[in-house]
Amino acid sequence: MEILEQLGRQPVLPIINHLKPKNTIQTVEALQNGGVKNLEITLRNDFALSVLKSIRIEFPDLMLGAGTILKEQQIDQLQEIGIHFGVSPVWNQNIWEKAVQNNFFLIPSVLTPSELNRAVNCECRLVKVFPIEPIGGYNYLKALIGPFRHVGLKYLPTGGISQDLVTSYLGDPDVFTVGGSWVTPRNLILNSKFSMITKLAKKVVSFAN
Repeated sequence: MEILEQLGRQPVLPIINHLKPKNTIQTVEALQNGGVKNLEITLRNDFALSVLKSIRIEFPDLMLGAGTILKEQQIDQLQEIGIHFGVSPVWNQNIWEKAVQNNFFLIPSVLTPSELNRAVNCECRLVKVFPIEPIGGYNYLKALIGPFRHVGLKYLPTGGISQDLVTSYLGDPDVFTVGGSWVTPRNLILNSKFSMITKLAKKVVSFAN
């Protein structure tokens, strides 16, 4: 199945940040038990790549993505361990061109009309809009993408979106999926309350109904 198609089938993309290897493995297992099939793990610590590699081996059926891509060489590293897609918090032309050259599915981030226009001109298919809630939430997103509705671009709003705000974004026809760290609360993970994470994962799946 094409990466874009599978990402679109799951209304929320859970995001895991800053966790130790053991906790991450247990968290991913809890998410899968709840029906999650797509997941992003950010590259925000020194052991993130090794964690991604372990998860790739442990959960071969998972559509696994890496977030916080800030350097071109990270794309090579991610492809070496079989990561399906990458997410960047910025629009960086060099990173975008590297991804295209390597045939790696990259979701770059935009926040302004100028950045969004650049993405359109580069034939990007899916962009992250980050950080969406601090800048104005869905009302800002709607205003930003209004002039670009006709170009067929799809959006992944991320940044501060709580569970109760998800449906307001998903009601927009051009929102493809919503980023959600609320699915993996740090306090639940550190306290080993993985059954509660499974319940949150089931909520993710329920948004598709």
